[in-house]
Amino acid sequence: MLHFCSQIKKVKKVKRLFVLPLIVFGYTLQAQQLKDSIQVLELDPVTIIGSRANLIPGAGQYIGSKTLTKMNQPNINNVLRTIPGVNIRDEEGFGLRPNIGLRGTPVNRSAKVTLMEDGVLIAPAPYADPAAYYFPTFLRMQGVEVLKGSSQIKYGPYTVGGAVNLISTEIPTSFKGFAQLSAGSFGTNQQRVWVGDSQQNFDYVFEVNRMASNGFKQLDNGGNTGFERRDVMAKLRWHTNSTAKVQQSLMMKIVSLTENGNESYLGLTYEDYKANPLRRYAATQKDLLDMKHNHVSLLHTIRPGKNVMIHTTAYYSTTFRDWARVNTIGGQSINNILGNPTQFAIPYQIMIGQANGSIDYQSAARTYISKGIQSNAQFSYTNGEVKHKWQLGVRIHSDQADRYATRSNYTMTNGTMILNSVGVKGNQENQIRNAHAIASYINYDIEYKGLKISPGVRYERIEFDFQNFGNNDNGRLGAGLRSATNTMSIILPGIGFNYAFKNGTDLFAGIHKGFSPPGMPSVNSTTQAKVETAINYELGYRYDQNGLHIQAAAFLNDYANILGSDNMSAGGLGTGDMFNAGNATIKGIELSAAYNLLEKKNANLKLPVQLAYTYTNASFRETFQNGGGDWGSGMINKGDLIPFITPHLFTASIGLEANKFNTLLVARYVGATRTRPGQGTLIVPDNGVAYNNVNALKGFLMIDLSANYQVTKTFTAFSTINNLTNNNAIVANLPNGYRPNMPIGFTLGLKANF
Repeated sequence: MLHFCSQIKKVKKVKRLFVLPLIVFGYTLQAQQLKDSIQVLELDPVTIIGSRANLIPGAGQYIGSKTLTKMNQPNINNVLRTIPGVNIRDEEGFGLRPNIGLRGTPVNRSAKVTLMEDGVLIAPAPYADPAAYYFPTFLRMQGVEVLKGSSQIKYGPYTVGGAVNLISTEIPTSFKGFAQLSAGSFGTNQQRVWVGDSQQNFDYVFEVNRMASNGFKQLDNGGNTGFERRDVMAKLRWHTNSTAKVQQSLMMKIVSLTENGNESYLGLTYEDYKANPLRRYAATQKDLLDMKHNHVSLLHTIRPGKNVMIHTTAYYSTTFRDWARVNTIGGQSINNILGNPTQFAIPYQIMIGQANGSIDYQSAARTYISKGIQSNAQFSYTNGEVKHKWQLGVRIHSDQADRYATRSNYTMTNGTMILNSVGVKGNQENQIRNAHAIASYINYDIEYKGLKISPGVRYERIEFDFQNFGNNDNGRLGAGLRSATNTMSIILPGIGFNYAFKNGTDLFAGIHKGFSPPGMPSVNSTTQAKVETAINYELGYRYDQNGLHIQAAAFLNDYANILGSDNMSAGGLGTGDMFNAGNATIKGIELSAAYNLLEKKNANLKLPVQLAYTYTNASFRETFQNGGGDWGSGMINKGDLIPFITPHLFTASIGLEANKFNTLLVARYVGATRTRPGQGTLIVPDNGVAYNNVNALKGFLMIDLSANYQVTKTFTAFSTINNLTNNNAIVANLPNGYRPNMPIGFTLGLKANF
């Protein structure tokens, strides 16, 4: 708190314009509006757009509980792929750590997307170390929102591509409960129970979730390749009577999660993939992810008057993850071995357990802290035929990433790894990353008849503090300490337009300045990364009439100082350094349509179809020498396409809905994707093609089928078949080696509402 106060003092003069309006709203308007009539308070406002997605001046999609219930998908990757503009890279097959990109932002660890749960940042350290190794259990979500365009300036810090907001189980309006049990292929099983109630002044919901699997990969010499994840959530809310002149509520939310996963960074060579795509090498038998996450927040909501609403949230999260994984084998890096297993025959034989030798292991322990307080106020009024709405927000935030990794040594002996020595903490990585940020925004909506204009501006000030103690100072005494600091501030304006015609047609457009923080300053280079900015343009069309829903949007993001990063998860050395690649252009189109083919033909039967398509073109506009990380090493030329941005994404679904039964067939196509910058011919994995020569992955198609049948008023049976055609595809070549998709999998389960 003392640091928060000092931060406010440092930027007081710059921020007075943004902070003072909140004070005005919180006190002056409170007194002013007490005489107005009081409406029932919206006690649990967690959505950004909700079902009002068609009213915002920009592209946005909302998937609610009804759709999620029909899909029966605990994997968020399969859900987000139904939304245009969303690019996903699979990794472990279950969607536990999704790699999400929006409108051409990098997908690696969702580091360039503003991730939220109930409107609160959820990345373990969104400023200091934005890689989202923690992602909430999607099974306990009842909705997901994706926001793009100019209105996202309210939801930073990452305001180029967009924001994703997950909506957790809400407190019911009366006593209700829910239970779900399921079991399926690969020993996968899930259990979910929640119960809640709203009383005169006190409401609550308690939820317990568990998801576990033996895994679908096959470890050399046997062993578990699955995971177990448990999480609990509680919401406790006090509120005034509905007749109170000033309505208020105070809600405490608590989340606790643990996960143990037998997951690895190591994939396969192409030859081994062709022989058995589900194989895992013997050298990964000790790979293990251990994660713990705890979150507590307090949300205070007050409606001092009919037209005024103020939400204030204080939050605190801690995340610990230790990902033990193979680092070097026989003295060689994994990339060297995968790149030329013939040249490095002995290390390769050690890797597969056919030769004895040394294996260095990294226990990548990291502790994250994320804390802050945010407040936003809304004030609306009508002047004749003109509607006005002001929104103002302030967030004071601090986060920290403590990297304290250990390097140990094993010996592969007859296919079994035997521990030789346990390294001291910090001998692999020993650093602390701190970030402190103050952000604020003002957004104004003015609406006259069908025209809505929404100008706004966001302000961010961030202080970075990087301390690298070196690998020989496990006690952190500071003998070899190297440190670096960086302070930046930026103003981000934007404006959006929406015109609603009377026939259900909307036209929208917007322009805004987006940015991504530059991350920690480097202690290894005198050249520091600059702030990534982009001028983002959007033009779109919506139609919602007679059961037909259409949305089309064209976008262009004009980047300056586009940022790359050196992370092991992206195939780099893992320094975490950020670097600039000059100017770039990312442009594309997003199309979606939904229609009930039996609209006005059969009241008791529905045949809904839905289509979504995204085209993205992303290219560098400058020639530069790249040193590694996201885009590899070597010369990158002007006009080269940016890797890991899939040009063509397509989703189609068709369903059948009756009184007690529904089924849904979803097809998801991911087009060929470059894995290295370049132009011209795509070189995909194939026999005789070296791993380091591949520059693209083939496109693939996956089809899922789900069904629900209401057996009684209380019980509903459901089933899901993922990858219905059992299509075999390489879905990623990162972090190291080729990774398969999940083969065909079946799930049977039972839901109970009481």
